[in-house]
Amino acid sequence: MMKKTTPRSEWENIQGFDRTRREYIRLDGDTWLTAHRIREEGERRGKRNQPGSNETLPDEIYHKIESWVRKRALDCKEEVSKYIIEALANLHDLASFWEGTNAEIALDALIEQNCQNLTSTATQSVSDLEKQRAEFEEAERDLNRFRQDHRLSRVADYPSNQFAHWLWIPIFMIIETFAGANLLGSVSRGGVIEGWMVAVVLTMVNVLLGFGAGRMWRFTHYDWGFVKLFAYTLGALCAAVALLWNDVAGHVRDVYVLAEKTGALEAPDEAFATAWRVMIERPLPWGSLPSAGLALVGIFVFILTAYKSYTADDPFPSYGARHRKAEVLRRRYQDDLNDELDELKSSRDTANEAIEEIKDRYEMDRAGWNSTLDKLKIVVDGYPENLQQYNRDLAYLLAAYRDANLAARTTSPPPFFNIEPTIDERVIQPPQLPVSDPPEPGDISEKAKAGFERVEEIYGQLLTSYQMLNLVVDDYAEETPHETG
Repeated sequence: MMKKTTPRSEWENIQGFDRTRREYIRLDGDTWLTAHRIREEGERRGKRNQPGSNETLPDEIYHKIESWVRKRALDCKEEVSKYIIEALANLHDLASFWEGTNAEIALDALIEQNCQNLTSTATQSVSDLEKQRAEFEEAERDLNRFRQDHRLSRVADYPSNQFAHWLWIPIFMIIETFAGANLLGSVSRGGVIEGWMVAVVLTMVNVLLGFGAGRMWRFTHYDWGFVKLFAYTLGALCAAVALLWNDVAGHVRDVYVLAEKTGALEAPDEAFATAWRVMIERPLPWGSLPSAGLALVGIFVFILTAYKSYTADDPFPSYGARHRKAEVLRRRYQDDLNDELDELKSSRDTANEAIEEIKDRYEMDRAGWNSTLDKLKIVVDGYPENLQQYNRDLAYLLAAYRDANLAARTTSPPPFFNIEPTIDERVIQPPQLPVSDPPEPGDISEKAKAGFERVEEIYGQLLTSYQMLNLVVDDYAEETPHETG
């Protein structure tokens, strides 16, 4: 089985320098010796006393070894030169970029622009907030005048969540309607449909009367006597009508039951008329427990609705509305103020990030410039030593050939065996490294530091103006805390 060897083209064409890794590559002389059978060839030619003693010029083996090593040396210098040219081109592009952009002027313009944007944006927002503050203060003055006019020392008392406050009303409306439909539908002439119709009417009347009574009772807190009298009168009237209405509702079911027993089923209007007459003659008791339950459920729904209507807002009419208006304006003002404070901070951070970006870009490019230059110097400084290795490799290969030849020959060695070929000195000399100094666009770090300080100074001034606006709202919140009913 033949041993698998690396194809000759792969190592014979090795470049002496890897530009990607910036590393010099040593020649594989032993592989050359093996692949070209240098020692065997020297021994064979030595046994034949070749080259002869009268030969003064190197033979083809010497030429072959020497040309291969010289070519590797030239390739190495070419690769190193390409690497230097590419690196210098990058440095030139970087220098051209900084000279074209003029980082110092660009940074000054950026700082000035960001400071102007920060100031103009804040000035406009403060102006808008002052308008909202004027609207809020007007609502607050109106609220305070109302308190003084009506001698109110307490804060407004009303539910913070109207939905949760009124939630029980539709629930009990459904309960009353369902109960009334079942109690009336089982005994009425029209059955379930008529029972539901009458139950819906009974429930709606109770809710409307309860809502009206609750609203009227709020006006009993007025100082004006005629308003109080009017409120008490209407409230009592709503309550009386509700009691009578539910009393009649209980008797309506009694009338339906009696008509079902006698077979003289009555229409709803006839049943209500009969129930009205019965109620006048005998208000209480009702004829059955279900009838009493129908009346009591209706009275409960009326009372619950009246209570919810009364407590849906502050007991003193329009006091809660004024307080809510001031609270809404205050919250809107406070929310907008907080949003503007966040926007101010965000603008400050954006300005600092823009300054930091230019500063970091310059410092990173400057570091990249120095790093590239250091790498270039390492490559160039290491070039002579690595190229001298080619002379050693050349001497090693030629010595292997000569030693094998001399060991096998019986005649004197040819004169050229005493000549030591070397790499051309011009090849061993490193390529030129014409590097100019990096561009110096002033002290970017100090200018960036001054920019940070200026942005922070303007931010502090604007923040103070916002904080002065915030004191107005905070004072109001401390003086008039909101209480929920």
